[in-house]
Amino acid sequence: MTPQSQKDHSVINLNARGAHVGLDPRGGHLASVEFEFGGKTIRPMHRAHWRTGENNGGVPEKFGSEVPQTLQSLSGDFFCVPFSRDDITDGPQHGPAANGTWREARRETTASGETVEFKLDQTILGAELVKTIELRAGNPIVYQKHAFIGGEGATSLAHHPMIRTQGGARLSFSKKLFGATPPGAVESEPAQGRSALLYPQIFDDLSEVQLAAGGTIDLRNQPGPDGCEDFLLMAEDPANAFGWTAAVLQGQGFIYFALRDPRVLPVTLLWLSNGGRNYAPWNGRHRYVLGMEEACTFFGAGSVESAAPNWLNERGVKTALTLDPAGVTEVRLAFGAVPVPTGWSEIADIRLTADRMHLRDISGGEIAVPFDPSLAGINL
Repeated sequence: MTPQSQKDHSVINLNARGAHVGLDPRGGHLASVEFEFGGKTIRPMHRAHWRTGENNGGVPEKFGSEVPQTLQSLSGDFFCVPFSRDDITDGPQHGPAANGTWREARRETTASGETVEFKLDQTILGAELVKTIELRAGNPIVYQKHAFIGGEGATSLAHHPMIRTQGGARLSFSKKLFGATPPGAVESEPAQGRSALLYPQIFDDLSEVQLAAGGTIDLRNQPGPDGCEDFLLMAEDPANAFGWTAAVLQGQGFIYFALRDPRVLPVTLLWLSNGGRNYAPWNGRHRYVLGMEEACTFFGAGSVESAAPNWLNERGVKTALTLDPAGVTEVRLAFGAVPVPTGWSEIADIRLTADRMHLRDISGGEIAVPFDPSLAGINL
């Protein structure tokens, strides 16, 4: 059990040798993630300041029903269905999967690891939703699967992992076709907050993204613009056998990475949250936070616009997942973290073999990490 989970008795704990996760059943957020690898302990994931109590003498803050559960629980990673605007149930942002209650349904513990299944307390488009988290002994990885059992219709969806980038982070990704910002700025009312990027825009390279005030910014370097809240999308090259996201955080001493099947999650979203929201519960203090969200969505438009013709899917980028009324529709994601080797600064490539992930730095250095591609939905 991790120190964080010891303080929160509502958390459901999963443990394997070298990997520990605490799941908050309120919204299914990963409230704590801890890896022991290479002789070091890494806690890579962000928890909102109001959850940790770091602005309140160490006491977690309490909110009324005016603050949706997904914000009250904001931490680690969580599953969004639909992504952003909930036009399925007209509920809070990110839908029932990020705001409802998850109940433990099955647990299997062996010498090789631990697997736990959770069921959401409500259906989505008529589908039962089952979350499976698997930890493998010696793997600094969280393997996740979400299975829609039955259901009818199509929806946007996303995983929502978050890290903090104080001390700096250098981002890299599998090959992308292009990037874009949504039609409107994340924050456009000065009294409410501020965004720095130009909305909308299409760009070829994350190193040259246009600013609203003119000029460009290299967003491979994080944190993003100070005092701003920004959002963008990058579309995966369909020629990629798998998609990957990586961040080297030298100041914090770890590398974060995530892998997925791009046929299911074909876009990567970047949420740059660096003090750009003035209203509660943000209050200008949610800083150095980077969401690297793996998704199938038309920006934050919800399920209807994501399933309808739009300029992204007209370019061949899938923006909604269609459920199988007579079967099971699966979404998988694997993420993890390892210590930064001396001299490393940017991940140049990730290569997979049957039981290893090979990370290569731009300097040419390479390390191998235990990894099961099948648990990430990747067929080699």
